This record gives sequence, structure tokens and C-alpha cells, in this order.
Amino acid sequence: MKKTGLCLAGLCVFALLLSVVAVHAQDNASVAGTWELTMAAPQGGGGGGQGGGSPQPQTLTLKQDGANITGTLAGGRGGDTAVTGTVTGNDITWTVQRQGRSGNTMTLTYKGTVSGDSITGSMSGGQMARDFTAKRTSK
Repeated sequence: MKKTGLCLAGLCVFALLLSVVAVHAQDNASVAGTWELTMAAPQGGGGGGQGGGSPQPQTLTLKQDGANITGTLAGGRGGDTAVTGTVTGNDITWTVQRQGRSGNTMTLTYKGTVSGDSITGSMSGGQMARDFTAKRTSK
């Protein structure tokens, strides 16, 4: 009888430890707020951009519900564009649909790493690929 009780207590402790580890593993970075996103203009005028030049700031506004994010990206070559994505730990990914110069719609995918009030990463879509940085300006 004592062995059964001891085994049951051991199983309860093991289950409790597993649940603590699982909850901790699911902690996602907090990304809600307004961010200033800066991406260098394409160099040499290739890829359909506007040539080399100074960084082009954009405003990224995010809402967060657990791992899911929604919001808008404003500036650059377009008006407010809808953002959808996810946060897993410190990894963030979101996509936007932008109208190309030829009238085609393209999907741009942003992938980055969150560190406090900063995000560093890269954007890709079509034949474009650029690095970006973002700084949170308000929560």
C-alpha cells in the first residue's frame, strides 16, 4: 500500500514538473505596440526599387493574442497594409500583401528575432531580400 502511494506521489510530482516546463517553453515575447521599422533602400536600382539611398522608415503597429499577431504596416511604397503573423518564443514572423508596380500583388514575409524593444531580421518576397531593424516607440 505504501509503495502505491509513493508511486502515485512520484507521478504527481513528475506531471507537475512537465506542466511547468511546458508553460515556460510557451512564453512568447511581448510585441504589442508601435514600432519604427527601418530597411535600407535597394542598392543599384535593381529589383524594382527606387535605387540606393537612405533608410526608408515604416510604422509597424501590432496587436497580440498569445502567439498570434495582427496589425498594420504603413509607409514605404504603400499605405496601411494588413499584417498577420505569429510569435514563438523570441522568433517573430509576419506577412503583408503589397501591390507591385506592374499591378501584381506580392506577399512579403518578415522574419526576425525580438530582444526587448528591438527586432532584427530580414524581409523577402518576389526577387527582393533585405535586412531590417525595428525599435518599439510605444506599447
